[in-house]
Amino acid sequence: MIDKENNEEELPKLSIEQENEYKKMKLSLENDAIFGESSRKLPPEIEGQFLDYITNFENAYKNVKQITVYEKLGSPKFKTVEEIKNDFDFIEELHLLNELLSQKNISLDVLCDYENESKLIYTFIVEELFNQEIDDMNVEGMVTHFTYEEFHPNDEYDVENDCKNFITMFLNTKSNFYEEYHSRDAQNHEALNNFRSLFSKFKIKYYKYDSAQIINDHATANFNIDFSAKIKGTDAKILYSGDGTITFKRKNGYWYVQEVNLPIMD
Repeated sequence: MIDKENNEEELPKLSIEQENEYKKMKLSLENDAIFGESSRKLPPEIEGQFLDYITNFENAYKNVKQITVYEKLGSPKFKTVEEIKNDFDFIEELHLLNELLSQKNISLDVLCDYENESKLIYTFIVEELFNQEIDDMNVEGMVTHFTYEEFHPNDEYDVENDCKNFITMFLNTKSNFYEEYHSRDAQNHEALNNFRSLFSKFKIKYYKYDSAQIINDHATANFNIDFSAKIKGTDAKILYSGDGTITFKRKNGYWYVQEVNLPIMD
């Protein structure tokens, strides 16, 4: 007769590391998951929690169905825009909607400031966001994110950020990101890259975005900048200061750099 109780006691207990390897093997076989070397650098306890999260997500996703945000919220009663009479009431009603969204792990980000913002965002939620379809799944720690500007792009905001990001990237010699991915973005990239190759380091001392002229799918961003450039092989520095511009062209909803003019000429 086999003593099941004693037999089970004789089974070796897996270490946390071994349990993690088993979890990864199971995820790889069942979900084609691929784990890089970076996962091995995590503490075993943290890696185990991460693997459990992935497992829970995959299990929840297998039979997931699509429902609207409104249905996810439990089809709540809400006031129509026409029923709300003043700004204070819009603030109150918007607060209630945001609380409800948060309870259901739905987040709405608004990147810019707008006139009559409470009314604008409340209207957006009840007339547009409520109709958006999402996965009907509940995984601890998972939040469904929406951004207002993804539905209603703010060209001024996008151009301002794209201008700053390009300048910061161009003057960052500690990273090879510009050289690998964006060194040919501008039509005058040869002149820009020749200038950049003369220096080992740049330091932005002052930067201020001024304004942008946006006409249809073309934009020109204006800024003022003050930066130093350290000549390669020496300790000598050159200071560049003045106004600059970057022109952009919009394609498929994104702004692409066309020409970059920095105050680098005498």
